[in-house]
Amino acid sequence: MALLGSIAGAYSASVLDLAFRPDRTRDVPLSRQLADHVATLVAAGRLDGGARLPPTREVAAALGLARNTVAAAYAELTTRGLLQAHVGRGTFVVATGAPPPAAPPSGASPTPAGREFGWSGLLSRAAHAARVPAAFRRSELDGPFPFDFRGGRVDPALLPAGDLRWAFARPFQTRATLQALAGHRDPWGWPPLRRAVARRLADRAMRCTADDVAIVGGLQQAIDLTARALVDPGDAVVVEQPGYFGAAFAFAGRGADVLGVEVDARGLRTDRLARLLRTRRVKLIHVTPAAQSPTGVPLADDRRAELLALADAHQVPVLEDDYDSELRWSGPLRPTLKADDRGGHVVYAGTFSKVLFPGLRLGFVVAARPLLERVVALRALADFGTGVVEQAALATLLATRGLDRHVARLRRAYGARRAALLDALARRMPAGARWTPPAGGHVVWVTLPPGTDPERLHHAARSRGVAYTGGEVFHVDGGGADHLALAFTALDVAAIDDGVARLAAAVRAARGARASHPARGRAPRRAARR
Repeated sequence: MALLGSIAGAYSASVLDLAFRPDRTRDVPLSRQLADHVATLVAAGRLDGGARLPPTREVAAALGLARNTVAAAYAELTTRGLLQAHVGRGTFVVATGAPPPAAPPSGASPTPAGREFGWSGLLSRAAHAARVPAAFRRSELDGPFPFDFRGGRVDPALLPAGDLRWAFARPFQTRATLQALAGHRDPWGWPPLRRAVARRLADRAMRCTADDVAIVGGLQQAIDLTARALVDPGDAVVVEQPGYFGAAFAFAGRGADVLGVEVDARGLRTDRLARLLRTRRVKLIHVTPAAQSPTGVPLADDRRAELLALADAHQVPVLEDDYDSELRWSGPLRPTLKADDRGGHVVYAGTFSKVLFPGLRLGFVVAARPLLERVVALRALADFGTGVVEQAALATLLATRGLDRHVARLRRAYGARRAALLDALARRMPAGARWTPPAGGHVVWVTLPPGTDPERLHHAARSRGVAYTGGEVFHVDGGGADHLALAFTALDVAAIDDGVARLAAAVRAARGARASHPARGRAPRRAARR
């Protein structure tokens, strides 16, 4: 770590020992990073008004930066009014005119009151890169909204309350099971659950045993652990575009170069992927083949074969994200991509949260043994394993077919809601709107009419009690603002129709028009404008 404190000279003592770590992996210029760091120190009271800063030459030498980078930082701070340069005397922190801090009480810490620790210069590169996804920021969690089309939400009325109560109580009903729970320390997961998962995957044509399964704390952790096991800073990782935002955030948090590859009505464009693999060394490919997130289209059979062939030819692992495979709206459940994996290229990740509730953080990973062992080891560094009571309860639901009965009920209820949403969109949305009827999953991907202002729509919809997920969340290149993802899981049929009517009114308001002809009688069209 470079320290301003390594600079010797007759400068204010407050300049000494103030850490700054230049991060060359960020998009933010180094001059802006240094300026922001010094501004933070001034605001925290770590640099007092009148403090003299070292010359740019000495700061550059101490931090390993170019002198013009430091000069640019000083110039920006001067523009902000935080520094003032005096010819022949040096550069000084501008006094803010704030009253001096009160004296600390007797016996208090010797740190002067009003001064805060300079955390910004101490954060790791991973911490600088980490961002809470927009869908989970506090501003996005407000509400409640009467017409909530955001993903990751369920209707509590559809949960199998009786089966859940019984499943969670049953592990405590025998002394032998209770002793096993109390003594469980296996980071691979609760053995009965691992066996149940392996049996369930056999229905999807996957050949695996309990030894091939590791239980993790939800699908997001499965993605993060796979990234930690395979991806180093600077590695290229391919994601679908549009695609699951949580995967993109996990890879970016590892310092990866996240590359989006186009999706169309047949799933991932393997021709575009092949072109990319010829020019870039890619470390990992993330796909959602059963029901592409967010468009809901399945990966076509010929592209499944092409993807596996490309993975073999270029020795690139494929992370199969099977987040919503239980919700299939046409035809039987398809085999997993890993079922066709003969070379062990595919890392399969699944979850039970989507068919139960998001707070049940239970997922699983199936992978080749060399990788799976590393995934489990990395998991053990963080928390040693998922809560065993939840694992035991889920194993009971699987063993008694309680989960299967619940999924069958969900398919009927969600199928009716999907149909209601597609019907409401066709009757109520303004001309120019397009959408994808999903073959699987729980979201309809909508393209807004040309000329719709996304920011005006956001406010107009919320003022009408409507919430949705903006399409930009699913793009890694800053695009997607002309799309919406509308989930149909948390609202009943009547609320869906009312909500779409309100959303359509908001779209018209965001276009600056009082009325527009509805799309009555028009067959839904593919939404992807990518």
